Amino acid sequence: MKDETVNIQKDPKERKKEWLKEKITFEFFNLEEAGAPLPFSYGPADNIKKYYLLHGGKYTYPREIVQHIESRQTPLWGYKPNGKGQMVKNLEGYKSRFQCRQLFE
Repeated sequence: MKDETVNIQKDPKERKKEWLKEKITFEFFNLEEAGAPLPFSYGPADNIKKYYLLHGGKYTYPREIVQHIESRQTPLWGYKPNGKGQMVKNLEGYKSRFQCRQLFE
């Protein structure tokens, strides 16, 4: 009789939840206003947590908070002619406001 092992993998959604909850160490950079601190709140309405990040500081937070910080962007608008002699506002891209560099020790 062969020894068969059953390979049971977790649901991909559960794996992603666990991955997002992992704490990582990172260095924070404020690209919008270099040197300025970033106070912000994060979490559900009944359990809001307040954070305060300093430019160049090292922190250990869950990956989901780091992703939230890095997802903040400013739209870049430009103007171009529309063929009728008018200038039309056009979204040309996004500029990241903050950067978090993961540190491996």
